[in-house]
Amino acid sequence: MRLPLRPHKGSAYSPCMEILQSIHDAANKARIRFLLIGGHALHVHGVSRSTGDIDLMVEAHDTDFWKGLLGQLGYNIFNESSGFIQSKPPSIAAWPVDLMLVNQDTMTKALRDAVTTTAFGPSVPVASLVSLIAMKLHALKFVDEVRALKDQSDLLSLLELATIPLDSETFRQLCLRYGTLEWYERIVKFKK
Repeated sequence: MRLPLRPHKGSAYSPCMEILQSIHDAANKARIRFLLIGGHALHVHGVSRSTGDIDLMVEAHDTDFWKGLLGQLGYNIFNESSGFIQSKPPSIAAWPVDLMLVNQDTMTKALRDAVTTTAFGPSVPVASLVSLIAMKLHALKFVDEVRALKDQSDLLSLLELATIPLDSETFRQLCLRYGTLEWYERIVKFKK
């Protein structure tokens, strides 16, 4: 059975609000945890950048639930790995949904640090600045130079918002834990 996509009451029509409301309702009913990450999470924290999809962090052991929900909402999965699921929406006007699959401990920690927003309709948890910084550092290990420029720009904005100086030991330790020493040196050198 296909679930209806429901817009947030009292707001202008928004495909993002519509899909997040449907995801929120189904996940809450099933007691499944998720966290908004990616471009929409950046917007919540005040980092302006274009985005073309909805990115969610979900627990890997809930993969069957998420694949089933996406199917019920009319989405088609076009790319799947042990860490990610990418899906196409049922219409060109809808937002694609990408899932980052993590273990239970990672989700628990990310949710503990999360903020909550109603900016997109339902009350949803959003990755904290530090969690987004960690994800950007991790992503920089695997992206090409074109994507790296976008991620590096996002990272610099997040660090500024989090008031973490580039030449600080805090930033160096974040790079060593989630990224690489090479990226730490590259970013510090870039900003000099």
